[in-house]
Amino acid sequence: MQGRGGVADAGRVALACVALFAIVGFAPTRLFLPAGLRRHELLWVLPVGAIGAALELALLVYAFVPFDIALAIVLAGGIGAGIYAWRRDPGLPLARSARQAGVHVTWGTLLVPLYLAVLIGAIALVPMFRGGFVTVIGNGSDAHLAVGTADFLQDHHPNEAAPAEAVDRVPLVWRSKPPIYLAFGAVARVAGMEPYAVIATLAAALLALGALGFWLLTRELLGAGAWAAAAAMGLVGLNRMTLFTGMHPYFNQTWGYMALPFAIVLAWYVVRRRSRGGLLLFASFLGVLVFAYPLAMPIPLIAAIIFWAFERRRQGRSLLRLPRLQNKRNLLWIVPLFGLLLLPLQGVLEKVSVSTRVLAPGYSLVNWGGDLTGFFPERYFLGFDEAGFGLAGMILLIAGLVIALRAAPRDIRWGLGGIVAFGVLAALYFRPREYGWYFHYKALAFAAPLGVAVGAAGLARIRWKWVGVVALLFLIGATRLGAAKEIGRTFDQLPVSMLELERVDEYLPADASVRLDMPADGRQLWAGIILAGQPLCSQRPVLETSYPHVPVSRKADYVLVDDDWRKPFDAVGPPLLTLDRYVLYRMGADVPGPDRCSRKMTLTVKKLYAGGKDVE
Repeated sequence: MQGRGGVADAGRVALACVALFAIVGFAPTRLFLPAGLRRHELLWVLPVGAIGAALELALLVYAFVPFDIALAIVLAGGIGAGIYAWRRDPGLPLARSARQAGVHVTWGTLLVPLYLAVLIGAIALVPMFRGGFVTVIGNGSDAHLAVGTADFLQDHHPNEAAPAEAVDRVPLVWRSKPPIYLAFGAVARVAGMEPYAVIATLAAALLALGALGFWLLTRELLGAGAWAAAAAMGLVGLNRMTLFTGMHPYFNQTWGYMALPFAIVLAWYVVRRRSRGGLLLFASFLGVLVFAYPLAMPIPLIAAIIFWAFERRRQGRSLLRLPRLQNKRNLLWIVPLFGLLLLPLQGVLEKVSVSTRVLAPGYSLVNWGGDLTGFFPERYFLGFDEAGFGLAGMILLIAGLVIALRAAPRDIRWGLGGIVAFGVLAALYFRPREYGWYFHYKALAFAAPLGVAVGAAGLARIRWKWVGVVALLFLIGATRLGAAKEIGRTFDQLPVSMLELERVDEYLPADASVRLDMPADGRQLWAGIILAGQPLCSQRPVLETSYPHVPVSRKADYVLVDDDWRKPFDAVGPPLLTLDRYVLYRMGADVPGPDRCSRKMTLTVKKLYAGGKDVE
């Protein structure tokens, strides 16, 4: 996959994303987007397509439709539905939206956020371009499982186990997440590339779509002008921690981040201007957010509940009355739909039930540190690297936040303010707790971008325009410095030296076992993915994590050694294969003990709750 900085191959993946998401997203956007949002219809097509691809593929694959056939059905159905939608309501998105909404919308108004989205996505790929080829970047240790899961789902049902695969089943703690990995696999299939070569560009595309969502949020809910919304979009899209989430990559969280602003905007419109289409889109964005990252579920629900409560109060209706099923015939499709999504829904409930224990003050968070080793400074989440910039920037953002919320309608004021308050309280609660950095990071990674966007919209409303312009330019400059620092410290996670291990698979017979003599870190995890065609083992596998690992064994047919280590005593003869970083030796026949190497990974998490059924 070598190329000129990887640009050509990244462009190929980006085109695959646009093609797939546009085909799937055009019809539901045109048919279901609420009338009040149609002036920006063009900006909704790709996000709706990403959500639609994930959910439609999940419904088909869980119904035991093979992946490639399911993808063909989704593409054909999207084309057919798009033709129907066009014939029912013809016209380009801009002309149609302006005609229906009765407002003047120019192509420039829409092209600016689209250009910024492309720019944000390209900036997020700078570490990959610097390496010169398409690969996995960052140091997020879930990446090997993300790539392996997408590859697994291209050929297997989410409930299956297949020891011959690199990741031989959907990880137990990810049972809610197959929809996003099916969409990941679909992008890889359309691009005609391996998942490892796709993930960085897809994550960058999700960051770009999420930034579009915050542009829409400031425009639709806060009434910001197009350029003020563009400033908010830039501050959110180039935020150091936003880039950190997408580049390293925290892939599940990146999907949740993308869906969040769209879910909030749709929640308000569904509550204030009821429409079945809007409700369907809101449920879709909320569903993918919850499937991708169940811990983020409270954030859009806070806004939705507050919007709903204010609307009920405005109408003089009771707050406690629950919605009822209007037509029992709807059960004909609701019950089968619920049945098909039962497994990912079970995964959501399991994740939520387990994670709610952390709210108890005396509960130990030692198992919830993830791959983080400490707290991030709070200023990072606002986009600032230096403490001096952080203090000045925080004062400006708080002032802008107050101005924007005071000018907003009461329901929006309390809905968005409730999310910001949730983020602040969660950060304050977990900051003093030992090993609390995981939840501190997650809470602020979702809530802080909203606070930044609202603050930017507020600064643009200052009566003295030059003051607002200077303030926003200062924030953009400080954010750019933080983004540059994060980009500068991000490198390849899957370098050429690791990809060379494919030669070992080609060199050895399929039943030849290999002991991995390399550090128990990301290198060993990736070696397990690339060498999945061989029975593998290690004397020191990756333990004390939730990741599957290779079995423990001293004896094997061959031993693969990291060149930082010495030739092992139980290896015999000269090197059989010398790679850039690794050396393959034959192992002596007199090594004691049984050969426990296997193509089947050893699970460390076999059940999610006490009394739960062991998966093995």
